[in-house]
Amino acid sequence: VKVPGWGAMGILNGVSVDEICARGSIRDSDVLAMRRAFNGDGAISTSEAEALVSLNSACRITDAAWPPFFIEALTDYIVHQTEPDGYIIVDKADWLVARISRNGRVETHTELELLLNVLDAARWSPPSLAAFALAQVRNAVVSGVGVTRVGQMLQPGTIGQGEIDLLRRILYAFAGDGGIAVTRAEAEILIEINKAVAPGRTSPAWTELFVKAVGASVLSSLGHHI
Repeated sequence: VKVPGWGAMGILNGVSVDEICARGSIRDSDVLAMRRAFNGDGAISTSEAEALVSLNSACRITDAAWPPFFIEALTDYIVHQTEPDGYIIVDKADWLVARISRNGRVETHTELELLLNVLDAARWSPPSLAAFALAQVRNAVVSGVGVTRVGQMLQPGTIGQGEIDLLRRILYAFAGDGGIAVTRAEAEILIEINKAVAPGRTSPAWTELFVKAVGASVLSSLGHHI
């Protein structure tokens, strides 16, 4: 696996990228070296971000320190390394989606958590990014499989409490100020999810969130905010 843009300096200082890729695993000691460089430099270039993504894809065996470091470093790159600080420009959102999904689907929990963390950390993000996150749940409800279902025995046409919590997290993150704001595109995805949930397989928690979110979308279209 060729990892682009790495050199002797920056966040990859002190690690052998070739060795990590050759063994197919990322050790805690590798992460410690990268974190020291990250903490000392405080900035991540595009080539370094690309290298971290490539390492994550190349190494399916990782020690416990890797996911939180990967999520922290990439969140910093996407949310804070472009002016204005805290705002995700469309190019950065597109960059993220292209690197954590295959055919529109996020495949690993680490990549999903990166997406959610970016939405949580941003003061503003393109509506398309939240809609993409919501679509991960929709796909799982329709098909019965997906990253949101790892460790859960859920059939197509059902929605789990973990997925409801994930949807709530996305919607409140996009609002950005403790309220809930739902765009038309997001409301349409929520309606698709509701239609996909089979009769008798819904839950009071899902019904409550769905009604509140779609109601917020209607009020938003009228110039109100809740």
